[in-house]
Amino acid sequence: MSLRSCFSQGLKQLHHTQELCNATLVAGGKRFPCNRALLASVSPYFQAMFSSGFKESRDGEVLLKDMDPGILQNLLSYLYSGELTLSPESAEEVFMATSRLQLKPALALVSRYLMERISLESCLRLYMLARDHNHRTLLRGTLDYLGIHFGTLSHHKDFPCLDLEAFINIISSDRLAVASEMDVFQAIQRWVVAMPTDRLSTLRTLLQHLRFPLLTQDETARLQDDLAMLDPQLELQWEELDGAGRLQQGRVLRQGMYQERIVCIRVPRLGDILSASDEEDRYLECLNPATGSRTKLPPLPLVALPGCSVLEHRLYISGGKHPDGSYSQALQEYNSLADVWHQLPAMSTPRSVHMFLTCQQKLFALSGWNDSGPLASAESFDVAQQVWSPIASLPITLRFSASVPYKAKLYLIGGDADSVAVVYQGILIYDIHLDTWAQVPLGCCLHGASAVALETGICVIGGFFSKKATHLSPNRTFSPHLQCTSKGFFLLDSGVISREVAIPPLPLPLAFAGATVSQGKVYLMGGVCASRTHDAIYHWEPGEAAWTQYPESLTGQGALVRRVLKCVTLKVANPKLDALLRDPCICRVAIGAAEPKPPC
Repeated sequence: MSLRSCFSQGLKQLHHTQELCNATLVAGGKRFPCNRALLASVSPYFQAMFSSGFKESRDGEVLLKDMDPGILQNLLSYLYSGELTLSPESAEEVFMATSRLQLKPALALVSRYLMERISLESCLRLYMLARDHNHRTLLRGTLDYLGIHFGTLSHHKDFPCLDLEAFINIISSDRLAVASEMDVFQAIQRWVVAMPTDRLSTLRTLLQHLRFPLLTQDETARLQDDLAMLDPQLELQWEELDGAGRLQQGRVLRQGMYQERIVCIRVPRLGDILSASDEEDRYLECLNPATGSRTKLPPLPLVALPGCSVLEHRLYISGGKHPDGSYSQALQEYNSLADVWHQLPAMSTPRSVHMFLTCQQKLFALSGWNDSGPLASAESFDVAQQVWSPIASLPITLRFSASVPYKAKLYLIGGDADSVAVVYQGILIYDIHLDTWAQVPLGCCLHGASAVALETGICVIGGFFSKKATHLSPNRTFSPHLQCTSKGFFLLDSGVISREVAIPPLPLPLAFAGATVSQGKVYLMGGVCASRTHDAIYHWEPGEAAWTQYPESLTGQGALVRRVLKCVTLKVANPKLDALLRDPCICRVAIGAAEPKPPC
């Protein structure tokens, strides 16, 4: 028997016989003998109580006022046996008790239980519960759910019961899935009208959280009429703004004001650049997966094998190789809201064939190649500060790894380890907070695979694969010693392959395909099949038994494409807002003392 099993069985026996008890908890007139060392080991609340000079520390008796004895019995059973009984009727009360007693392991179980069963009926109540108990995980989860269903929940009978602080926290959130800022104003209007005597005085404060520049002319006129009925003394101030001014004054778009597009980035080799026509300079294309429509992004000069990444509505292209053979250190940013490219501060090191990832508002350029050969160096770009900084170098140099950010770490899975001319049989994991690299054995050779992050882990799909260590042949395009695979696997954040999550095989073996997630589906585009480039698009939603081929190909003509792809999911403004941002002659309104004047 293991030590853990022996310990667990011993605790159950002590609980059953009530032996060695040196503390008593009292709730609802009932007494519960227990062991103070056990309580103090899992609860800062009891640890402070039993290690102080208070009466409870001397005689070991703790009176828990206003606590249901049945709830306390349930929690003590959990501490002694690891078994916690939860039901929809009792879960919220158990949450309050575990929070009060600071039983962190139980609190994590209860909050997970509540989030798994969150509904339109319980969301607002759970949000207030999480806020009152300062439980960040439950608060974040309920805010996300509330944001997605804001339109419905703003009409819920409990919505007017929110206090001022909670209400402001919600209407100021970027996560609201509203297509128009008018939806937020109407929610403000309903909340105020529910108790006008008490709340009319807060209207000016509430309107400070409304993003006026994101309203159309018609919406602005309607809002002004509604405000005049609520508070005739409230005045509006007007100012002319173009699209850029609207974005600056309107702060951040709400979640529902975006739509997702998949940007296909052709990643040409040097030979393709030299033979490319002027028309092929436009090598970035936006695909609407819902309709199949495509649009071209503004042109950007072709470079060979650049890095590509995305952050919300901004696309980044870094490095690459110029047609004259020189290596680039440039960083280009495309803003989908303004539809323009900007050149940002350059990397400190020119690099191509590098991994380029976005995580926690930073860009990471990792390894790659330049005139000096393979690179182990890495650097990060702070998007807010617009500054590059060196980070810890990789323990080995890598190319063609399946690379993906997940939580606060970067994962480089397999790849070519050029310094020793072998395919890397492992995973490099970079911890952003610690600035350290760790190596985890993979158990197979893999390069040219694709990877995407899901909520619970990482999907790794396709690539050139072998269970045995394989040396690369010189001057190869793709290693003849590795077979292309159609299989995939699911990776946990520890770097261990999960046997519980199955990824169905692709319809055919593929490597070097572009991969991204859009609307909950994993998309795989292009790639190499049997040493020839492939132009099909496949998608798969976790839980489905097979991949589905998208109706159209990358070329739209069924012809083979000559370039391997990368793809990312970019946020773009919805059509209504996009038109608004491109109109240079609409005015914004703000709360002020100036006399109102009509919009231009």
